[in-house]
Amino acid sequence: MKECIIKPMPSKSKPQPHPVNKYRVTSLEKALSILELMLDQGRDLSITEISQRLGMGKGTVHRILSTLKERKFFQQDTNTKMYGLGVRTLEIGTAPKREKFLRKAMAPFLTELYETCGETVNVAVWEYNEIRYIYRMESAEMLRISTPAGARFPGYCAATGKIFLSYFSDEDIRHIYGRKNALKKYTERTIDSVDALLMDIDKVRIKKVAIDDEETLSGVYCVAAPVLNRNGECVVAISISAPKNRVSASKRVTFAKLVSETARKITNSLREP
Repeated sequence: MKECIIKPMPSKSKPQPHPVNKYRVTSLEKALSILELMLDQGRDLSITEISQRLGMGKGTVHRILSTLKERKFFQQDTNTKMYGLGVRTLEIGTAPKREKFLRKAMAPFLTELYETCGETVNVAVWEYNEIRYIYRMESAEMLRISTPAGARFPGYCAATGKIFLSYFSDEDIRHIYGRKNALKKYTERTIDSVDALLMDIDKVRIKKVAIDDEETLSGVYCVAAPVLNRNGECVVAISISAPKNRVSASKRVTFAKLVSETARKITNSLREP
């Protein structure tokens, strides 16, 4: 008896290829790949390194980088010729990456401010109705204000916090601080009523400078100014802080001018075409 072997009938249908996205734009994909690589690495990269990591030709990488540089998504270091994130990435990056970019972009201006004033220089961001320091250069004086980066303070009494609040509406400020016990007193000079806070914020809006005269910490004087992005929004506030007994009336005026001028320089650098 012969063995009966049943062979499967050949399929008439051919394997279907993966669907092709008809809207796919290869050049855009390459540009986004470079941007994603830069965001992931968090550091400046050379054309060679980008080319090797992404498997792109150096000519292609150079053309894409040139375009992104013109649109301010990238910037090029004049000395190393390496490429890093540009000012437009402030609008799309995560908070840590935005802060890293800001620290790098502001460093030359803050160093100049620090060397001129001789006191502690701070940079703060607004977070959960508080200010958080992301950068600090401490005074070399024996008696100095020493608070580590990452420290938080209430927004309503710190000079940098008042700067951010000056870009809020009165209605928003009342909503934040209008509830009972929202304005805790840290010193005898801490503002403890919404009406008094709004009066203070009105002055900040006019002068573009905020003062903390022993409102957060006894014996500490601080003056702050805003750094704005291309949309006129306050992205960080910079300040000078010092022991109050070292800040004479003339120094108060000088410090206010210095911090305002530095903030203006940084703002202009972030807006450069």
